[in-house]
Amino acid sequence: MPKLFVRAEVQERDSQLAISDEQSLRLHWRLIGESSVEAGISSVQEFPLLKHDHANWPESPEHIVAIIPGDEVLLLGCEVPGRTAGTVKKALPYALEEFVAGDIEDLHIAHEKIRPGQPVKCVLISKQRLSQWQDCFSRAEIYPGNIISEGQLLTAEVNACTLVFNDGEVTIATNDESASVARSEVLGLISNIALDKVVCVDGELTDIEISQLDAGVVIENDLSGGFEYLVSRFNTANLINLLQGEYKVTASANGSSRAIAGIVGLLGIWLVVAMVSFGVEGYWAEKRADELSAEATSLYKAFFPGDSVPVSQGQLTRRLKAKLGGEVAGDENAQGFIDLLSRVSGGITAADKIQSLRFNHQRMELTFEILLPGFNELDPLKERASAQGVLLKVTNADNDGNGVRARLSAEYK
Repeated sequence: MPKLFVRAEVQERDSQLAISDEQSLRLHWRLIGESSVEAGISSVQEFPLLKHDHANWPESPEHIVAIIPGDEVLLLGCEVPGRTAGTVKKALPYALEEFVAGDIEDLHIAHEKIRPGQPVKCVLISKQRLSQWQDCFSRAEIYPGNIISEGQLLTAEVNACTLVFNDGEVTIATNDESASVARSEVLGLISNIALDKVVCVDGELTDIEISQLDAGVVIENDLSGGFEYLVSRFNTANLINLLQGEYKVTASANGSSRAIAGIVGLLGIWLVVAMVSFGVEGYWAEKRADELSAEATSLYKAFFPGDSVPVSQGQLTRRLKAKLGGEVAGDENAQGFIDLLSRVSGGITAADKIQSLRFNHQRMELTFEILLPGFNELDPLKERASAQGVLLKVTNADNDGNGVRARLSAEYK
């Protein structure tokens, strides 16, 4: 499937990319097909016309990558304590807060896959700014599934840096940070970094600058072009998509009507199949229930020929309980583990998971550990148990990242 790369370039560097800034924005695009590569530059207003000139123009977000300037985002890496990915994710904003000057709540945090015990690489961007970029791409009828910064694509290996030369400015990218500086300041910055290799894109260091670097530093010059170099790095760089969380794209914003019609048709077929299956299952279940009911009544008559025949299953159940209860020794409590467990389980939902059980016969107390979706499930669980005549007491509850693990004790009211 062809892949479309769109690089947004702001002509006026002081522009804040408001709605009226379309004239200062140019979109470099590169369409990579199975056997061809096409490229060009367009304005925001003219970009929607390109799809009519290219039969293989992609529309699905997963095949569209938008690249924004590197100075729009902040690349950070930090160590966050936590035993699970969930606890690390919750603590991440507080760990990053000391690295930013503004309010952390105004920033969107995108991060790589969290692995407890390892540093977390993050990309920070203003929520307002990211929304502006999305609005800008929407006006050009671009709905990308990935938005990344130039700095991410330029991220170099350890002890290496990438230099991108552009109109008197140079973007410097290392393993964990990037910045745009004036051409005259490049040597002063890279000379303070421990480097084994320097990659120059769309420009070169002068002989004087090279002579002031360590003798062992390898200099590589890539003259293919800045945009082409960025695209070539897409599949090799360790990228973090900015469209995470509330900005995550799950479907095409302008999905084709044929795809929608196909999905609706498939759902209709599954609905018919489900209705037929439920009907057949219900008929079989009713028939089987009638057979079992007749069999139970027949067995009752055989075991207790002197009794009248029960007229309903409820009456049959009550008579059996009474007869079984009458055979229990008078000094033994009819209440016990099975009854107490039955009452407790009546208040447990499918989302709850029992981890362990322990029953104290003398105290007539059932202790169990349960995994709940959240703390707000504890009170409903106690209320449902109370309706069954059981008193639940919470002895311990904590969040282990997968849910709330609680220890409770149950006893009769």
